[in-house]
Amino acid sequence: MASLIENLIEELNQEYAIYEELLVVSREKTSAIVSNNLDRLRETTDKEQLYVDVLTGLENKRRSTMGEIATVINKSKKEIKITDIISFLEGQTDFQKPLMIINEKLAKIAKQLYEVNGHNQNLIQESLSMIEYNINLIQNFSRAPETAEYSKDMFKKGSYSGTPAMEQTGKFDTSQ
Repeated sequence: MASLIENLIEELNQEYAIYEELLVVSREKTSAIVSNNLDRLRETTDKEQLYVDVLTGLENKRRSTMGEIATVINKSKKEIKITDIISFLEGQTDFQKPLMIINEKLAKIAKQLYEVNGHNQNLIQESLSMIEYNINLIQNFSRAPETAEYSKDMFKKGSYSGTPAMEQTGKFDTSQ
């Protein structure tokens, strides 16, 4: 059992190290979005994907280890959590304390990643909204000549099509 707990702690520490790197890349991504640097954005997205791939492998190892621990402590493999293992290790501070520390660190960094990624998502959404606005604006400019035909002579006597000749008297006619 001790070797399983040591393996779990090591795997969690490896995951934490990758999450730290992922947080740095996510912050770089924020900078790339703000500066509208598409090449840098693509690079950071590629880096993120590499870290996610590594994390997937580490997560599979951790789940396997936790499954083995679940078997030893007679818990369901699907329901076991790190907090369950921490509770099970009550009184065994050599294993319980490091497991508690890494669990807390992982929770904090997960929260930070969530916040940074949420911020990035908002920035991207705002950028897309601005792009959509600009496209609509350009489309409306290209349509303007089709919808209105104005000229400097349009209100001269008999020039305005579809209406009788207008005299330029400077008075407002209320007799109609």
